[in-house]
Amino acid sequence: MNISHSSRRFRTALSLATAILLGACAQTPAPPDQSASGPGRATASEPPLLAESPATQAAPLPVALRPDHPQTYTVVPGDTLWSIAGRFLQNPWQWRQIWRQNPQIRNPNRIYPGDVLRFSYDANGQPQLEIAEREETPLLKLSPEIRVEELSRPIPPVPRDAVESFLTRALVLSDAQWKGAPYIVADDDNQIIYADRDRVYARGAIFDQPRYQVFRPSEPLIEPGSGRSLGVAGIYMGQAILEKDADPATLVLANTVAPVRVGDRLFPFEAETELYSFEPHPVPPDTDGFILVNLDPDVTQITQYSSVVINLGAQEGLEPGHVLAIYGKDREVEDQVSGGTIKIPGERSGLVMVYKVYDLVSYALVMQAERAIRLQDRVTTP
Repeated sequence: MNISHSSRRFRTALSLATAILLGACAQTPAPPDQSASGPGRATASEPPLLAESPATQAAPLPVALRPDHPQTYTVVPGDTLWSIAGRFLQNPWQWRQIWRQNPQIRNPNRIYPGDVLRFSYDANGQPQLEIAEREETPLLKLSPEIRVEELSRPIPPVPRDAVESFLTRALVLSDAQWKGAPYIVADDDNQIIYADRDRVYARGAIFDQPRYQVFRPSEPLIEPGSGRSLGVAGIYMGQAILEKDADPATLVLANTVAPVRVGDRLFPFEAETELYSFEPHPVPPDTDGFILVNLDPDVTQITQYSSVVINLGAQEGLEPGHVLAIYGKDREVEDQVSGGTIKIPGERSGLVMVYKVYDLVSYALVMQAERAIRLQDRVTTP
């Protein structure tokens, strides 16, 4: 499958970036309630961190080890899956090819601070990495709630602070998905706009979650060249606490970052275990797209740990954890000796890892920036 978009020019970057940044960068939200399905080791129903996907079972390339890799490494707070992989591999996205699960250890797919990782070779001479030692983490009992949490949580695949707001407060849906989402119909006092502590009423779903996020659809995102709609970005407005499920349901607004209006949509929070349950692996061969938007509001350039939007999504087979190489655009220069022009190919400028996927676009984090990275740079198989 060849998905080539590299020649397109992005005309709606500003509107998309504005819509997403208004929501994602306004305020850090309270984390979702994890009392029932938090990321601790004792949760039996967690999705495995290293589960294989049919889309990524192509024949792997030979593993490229770092010549200075350690024989053992003790995981410390602040580590990420990418940073650990980079200690052993020249290409961190080859993590799956060396990881060996430990069936005797509970939840072996999770790696925690204090775990000792051991490098070795298997009977076939292939490199492998496994957990050599694991200390049980003390449990913290919280009162008066009947809840037990672990003091340690598994390391994330990428730095949490670099993607937290975009994971929890950004949204890109099709027009049909927006129209099908539950919506606010009124408040209890005939006001035009609503804010914190205002009681509102909503319809369109069975409301069975304690808390919801409030989003407002922005302008459609149209792909240049083809005119294809890539979805509609959501503007984060705040939260809504459920008081009573009925028709209409009753909710109370909280932590609003902008005035809420009739027609704004409601979405449940995603569990953190779902947001962070991925690990580096390469995209399928011949995947080809480009960078649409830089989501970092504090810098004008795209640098390491910048979040970007690319024009590839679930329909192209992308999933969280997919790694793509970034290449600069080709350019034409004059041949001042022989005459005419010659095409100079764009050089590799870095790596991005996808962390949130929608139908036609994905959010990705720049993991390596080897030279200047720009909008419309090509992203492809590393």
